[in-house]
Amino acid sequence: MAVLIGTSADFLTPIGHQNNLLVMGPGGYRFTDYARMSAVLIVPVVGTAAMVLALP
Repeated sequence: MAVLIGTSADFLTPIGHQNNLLVMGPGGYRFTDYARMSAVLIVPVVGTAAMVLALP
């Protein structure tokens, strides 16, 4: 389950998924833009994953 959560967090970097790379150039995004925006999303993802993985 932990591996599934980790692999589904492809929004963290532009190299995580091909769609992120497709919009990076035309959208004018930088690598750090993905890190800043994904910081907002990673907190609930990691928190939820930790709670789910802790269940028996």
